[in-house]
Amino acid sequence: MTDKIRKLEKEAEACKLKGEFNAAIEIYTELLKSSHDGLSWLIMRGECYISTEFYCEALEDGRAAHKKCADDIRACILCGKAASKLGMFADALTYFRAGLVIDPDSLTITQELKTLQKVILKEQKEVSDQASCIYSPLSLCNQAIYPGDDKLLVMEKEILEVKYHILDDPFYTNKNKEGKKDQELEVKLVQAAYECLSCDEQSKALTIISKVVEMNPSNIFYRTFRAQVYFNLKYWAKVIQDYWVIPKTQRKPDVWKQGGKALMELWLPVLAEFWFRKATQLSGEKDEEAAQLFQKVRVKRLYDPLTEDQPVFVEFTEYGRAVFAKRDIVKGETVMTDLPMVMAQSLTSSQVPACYNCAVSLITPQIYFGKRLAGFDTDQRSLIKDCWPNVDIIHCPFCHIETYCSKPCQLEAWDNYHGVICPHENPKGHLLYDLIKNDGFGYTKDGQWKELWGGHYSPMILVKIWAIIASHVKAQMTHEGLTAPTVEHWARAKAPFRRFIAYGTVPATTRMPHILPLFQELFADCGGINYNITPEEFNGRFYQAACNLQCFSPSITPYHRFLDNIKEDMRSVGLIRHLTDRPPEAQFAAMCPLHACTNHSCYNNAEVCDAEIYGRPGVQMIARRDIKKGEEVFITYIDTMVPKLLRKAWLYKSFNFWCNCMRCQFEGDQPTECTHCLKKAEDNKQFPACGKCKRAWYCGVKCQKEAWKKGHKVICNASHSQLYEADGMEFAFKFSNSGKRPVPPPGSA
Repeated sequence: MTDKIRKLEKEAEACKLKGEFNAAIEIYTELLKSSHDGLSWLIMRGECYISTEFYCEALEDGRAAHKKCADDIRACILCGKAASKLGMFADALTYFRAGLVIDPDSLTITQELKTLQKVILKEQKEVSDQASCIYSPLSLCNQAIYPGDDKLLVMEKEILEVKYHILDDPFYTNKNKEGKKDQELEVKLVQAAYECLSCDEQSKALTIISKVVEMNPSNIFYRTFRAQVYFNLKYWAKVIQDYWVIPKTQRKPDVWKQGGKALMELWLPVLAEFWFRKATQLSGEKDEEAAQLFQKVRVKRLYDPLTEDQPVFVEFTEYGRAVFAKRDIVKGETVMTDLPMVMAQSLTSSQVPACYNCAVSLITPQIYFGKRLAGFDTDQRSLIKDCWPNVDIIHCPFCHIETYCSKPCQLEAWDNYHGVICPHENPKGHLLYDLIKNDGFGYTKDGQWKELWGGHYSPMILVKIWAIIASHVKAQMTHEGLTAPTVEHWARAKAPFRRFIAYGTVPATTRMPHILPLFQELFADCGGINYNITPEEFNGRFYQAACNLQCFSPSITPYHRFLDNIKEDMRSVGLIRHLTDRPPEAQFAAMCPLHACTNHSCYNNAEVCDAEIYGRPGVQMIARRDIKKGEEVFITYIDTMVPKLLRKAWLYKSFNFWCNCMRCQFEGDQPTECTHCLKKAEDNKQFPACGKCKRAWYCGVKCQKEAWKKGHKVICNASHSQLYEADGMEFAFKFSNSGKRPVPPPGSA
């Protein structure tokens, strides 16, 4: 260390002690320019940034220091403090927890965790006191027309004409043969029909009103009246036949809505959506029933094909999409399986080889056994050679960066996404792969080395979404012999990702201001087309991923197949003691369409686990207890060992809803309040807790007995979905270790 550096260090320390933080920041910045290895300087500068309330800069320095040395507790504390100040509570907990692994007795972290808990609970209380959460799933959904629906609409109209004969009506056949009208008789018959309808004599009402319609086939009121009777009798095609006669401009919102219901029963979904959309529009977006019915049709249309061979179905409810049991499902049975639409390996496990396209593990004996392999005897090495599955790692033949398990996977990846981001085809592709290689760090536009990507998942998730869309657009252009994409091309390519809703409060561009230019450069020229990644597009896709990603790992690896292969081989006796370690896991995050529909409950009846589906890694849900036909399937988004108030705060902050499950109803908020009658304890004393679970408090025996009968006995004995080792403050993210065990579901970014 030179005398100049020592002098600058002393000056910076002196400025820091005197509270002259800006001056200290300038000196530490000068020191860092002289050497990128200044771990302590980064931490010191970050602490100064904290003191001057430049929390984003503090977090950047903390993350850079943590990347240099993950075992430095000072870096963990700096990151935790900065993240906490930025309201990124989940990040803060992650860093503080990492610090506790280094030093379980750290008083600084213990105090910071207590402060963080107070902040979370205070925020939750303020929100609770202001108003209850008004969650509107309809606000997260739109009624946009799907590409190709115009052709389906024509086809469904033909079905109405050919199968249901809706044009075989006097209005069309006798249009010019209407005789003299007897209005007095018409009025009497309508009155008679109405009286029959009032007495629930539907068939009589139909006979009478049909005579009136024959007398005056073009009368809108008569048609509407008869359509209602047909609707009551469930003559769905006849309902449409009468409403079809009414000119579109004269159909009222209720006509469009009821017609949509009839079309829904006939299962002509595109027509039903059209009618519900008109009902919603004509009501000025005020008819929530019409809007909800539209979503019911759309969800059934999208998800029925995915659940055809599964014991569940997806329904749109007042709380949004939900998964229900088609039949009784017993404890331990697979509730559903799901393959990823988009996935990417986590940055933290990138050293473990796996297929970029399908996530198959590519670990070899050299990776599993390491240096021990050289010390094995001839029989042991021979056994490994004979029985370890052949791992044929295929590289992209152009960039040699991405690895695949087979040639078909390599070709599939090329057509699906890699062809537009491969550095050989797209010169800016190296920016992406360098970013991943450097764990999210890179150079900003002004040449500073910073953490560009700070998401909980790999940036490859977003890149793959955009690359899949761009590849689909290019394929359509090529098929149609065009040189430029059309609006319909883009709409059709983006349509599959409409399944995933997005919710977030802090714009991703605010959290990661330097990453957007990289994405924009990458997709400025995708083999002749430009995908303009706007700030709105980036924010939307970022939270689409954050709200829907699921962590998983290959449940069956070459290691597991090796174990199966050596069961009957006597040579395995001497090798057994070397096979006790878990194989290294390639962890992936994925967007799975069915999984994304599953809602949360702290008293969940299903858990997410790794699975192998048609030879590819994916996820499955296993029933934790018996699930009855028609019962909703719930997973948990959070560690249910966390106290109720903290769970409530996390769920609201991350997902914008209050959980009202049985566990939340019959666990208490705090010991100073009776869980049953909500009576407050005098002088802030604590009520006695439930002797078994210690999670409910009662002012007396009467309240305890009543609560026990109403439901506490159920949740008191219920096991928890403990996604992490509970430390009293842990929040469950999707992105955690997995493998033949419960995997944390939706996480927040």
